[in-house]
Amino acid sequence: MNIQQLNTDFGIENKIVFSEGKGGLPCIQVNNDKASALISVYAGQVLSFKPVTQTEDIMFISENAYFAEGKAAKGGVPICWPWFGAAADNENSIQVKKPDHGFVRTDYWSVAAAEILGNGDTKIVLEFKVTPATRELWPYSFQLILEILVSDSLSLQLLTRNTGDQAFAITEAFHAYFNVGDARKIVISGLENTEYLDKNTGYDKFQQSGVIKITEATDHIHNAKKQQLILDDPAFKRKIKISSSGNKNVVVWNPWVEGAMAMKDLKSDDYKSFICLEVANAAEHSVEVLPNSESILWANYSVA
Repeated sequence: MNIQQLNTDFGIENKIVFSEGKGGLPCIQVNNDKASALISVYAGQVLSFKPVTQTEDIMFISENAYFAEGKAAKGGVPICWPWFGAAADNENSIQVKKPDHGFVRTDYWSVAAAEILGNGDTKIVLEFKVTPATRELWPYSFQLILEILVSDSLSLQLLTRNTGDQAFAITEAFHAYFNVGDARKIVISGLENTEYLDKNTGYDKFQQSGVIKITEATDHIHNAKKQQLILDDPAFKRKIKISSSGNKNVVVWNPWVEGAMAMKDLKSDDYKSFICLEVANAAEHSVEVLPNSESILWANYSVA
């Protein structure tokens, strides 16, 4: 991917700048009067988002995160698509090893547009299309369009378009890693009285009775009754609001002590520094997309 050509085609001096990031992967640095953001063209992944009002980044990324082709970087907002978690068996696909959380977080996207809007916001549009390589993993024709809006809040919109003649079903997520002062002290509201599947107990079903506090390894797929969550972070003295549409689920994940120690792309104490709150369609809540039809997943992250 030619950095110079990307700057010629889409760059705006000091406002939208393409450069080689870690591992030589192409990145977009966005700066406006409201916020800054760093976006990886590889994986279509927001790595950093920091409103001008904040001293700490909204997004977490591990110092041990992988930045290399074929690897997923642990942090920011990875895109899970067309499956969330492990791939389901599909008799119509060629039987090759399929990566967890799909294949778009470990491949290059293309830049479709980059502009500064009249209100000073910055919009970046990335695109991912079917290729012979994707057909080896998933036999359908598709187009993805990811719109990233950098303002005093961060908005992500993922449009899935079925460009083939067969219907397909997807699961998906914005796998957002939020930077927190101490995960042991945070409070998550908005999922009270929801059912959830606990992946750590073999997908047993439970009922959430109140707000969520993280006291152990947590990997829950909640049915989303509301489209708004509040992440109360007393250590950083802020509340992050997560608004969404097009999702049936919210996933809450933190690997805790043993989980972090077992992952090479996390430092042993990183579990204290993040919580994943993932706007998703997961488990039994797959989305069917008919030929010549579209599906949209949207999320907004702001400091309340």
